Order: sequence, then structure tokens, then C-alpha cells
Amino acid sequence: MAISRKSSNAFVDGFVDMMRAKDQGLDDGRRTPETASPTSFHEWCAQVLAPAVRE
Repeated sequence: MAISRKSSNAFVDGFVDMMRAKDQGLDDGRRTPETASPTSFHEWCAQVLAPAVRE
């Protein structure tokens, strides 16, 4: 994915951070005590995201 010359520094910094996280295993699905939470993604969507979107 190419980044336009018109992209802001904040966008580029965020993009670089995201790609580094992906390189370090963000998407490989491993859950460890350090990365796991007591709430599943489905529960978070129902409890947090849905009410926020409805506001």
C-alpha cells in the first residue's frame, strides 16, 4: 500500500505503528495472559460499541 505525499504526519505515524504491530503478530490470533481480556469481542460489541453507535 502506497502512502500519498498528501498524507499527514499523524496518519503516516499511525500507519507505521499499525504495520509494526502486524509484523509483531497482531493478526496471528494468539491470546496470552498479557493480550487476553475477560471480555470477548462479541461481548464488547454488544456492551460498548452498539450503545455508543446508538447515541
